Amino acid sequence: MTRMWTAALLLASSSAWAQPSIALPQLGFVEDSARALRPAYGLAGNFILGPPIAGKIITEAFCGSFGLLKTDSSLSAFDAAGKLLATMDVAPGPALFAFSPDTIAALAYIASSNTLLEWRGHGFAPLSLNYIVTSETVLAIAFPTAAEALLIVQRNGSIWELNLPLGAIGAVSQNALSGVRAPLLALPLGDLVYRDTEGIAIRRTDRSEVHLAAPLPGSFSLQQMNQEWVQLTDLTSNARFAIRTTPGREGFYQLPEITPALPRSGLLRQ
Repeated sequence: MTRMWTAALLLASSSAWAQPSIALPQLGFVEDSARALRPAYGLAGNFILGPPIAGKIITEAFCGSFGLLKTDSSLSAFDAAGKLLATMDVAPGPALFAFSPDTIAALAYIASSNTLLEWRGHGFAPLSLNYIVTSETVLAIAFPTAAEALLIVQRNGSIWELNLPLGAIGAVSQNALSGVRAPLLALPLGDLVYRDTEGIAIRRTDRSEVHLAAPLPGSFSLQQMNQEWVQLTDLTSNARFAIRTTPGREGFYQLPEITPALPRSGLLRQ
């Protein structure tokens, strides 16, 4: 049955671009081994990647309705069709992204400049970040409400969650995240995805955990593919994996290893 589905999926993909009426199930967007942004289609365990829509990206994330990506010198937002929504020049280096629970807004944290930017559908706006990161390493960020941001940092071998008010009023509060290990990713509804001793752990907001046995690479990053999918990128090889976080349907899968030619422009479609 798996072979039949794979063959049907590949056949459909070969003609889908010429026949707009054929719609493959889209799982979100992924960064391939050539640092290009591609849509991912299929079902759990059977994936294909669509044509690249952007190149030379450093980090990216997608929430289901829109996504953010960072190149060395710019920050961009794109919609579910891969269309560019807005872009702006920012400091070099990687970025961390977080989406609001309603997936309407998002935050981008640029570590090299300690800058926090907010996306609300039309453009990026800088936010006052009343906290200076010194000896800590920011591992992930979250956007639980419109009035607060969370920085998840590594400090002296421990991982802490810092609650930062977005504005001039309010004090920074902090909470130790016991048992959580890096790398990690905070999802919009509050779940945490992180490395555990035998693979991947998914910690729910009620503190319950799901553990997925997986042969993890020594060094990897986590990026949001969609509301219920996370990409795991091996930082030492071309291997890419997908983690399903859907309650009751969690899983760990390998993505196709494709090194495609980049689009000529290296930019999202206008």
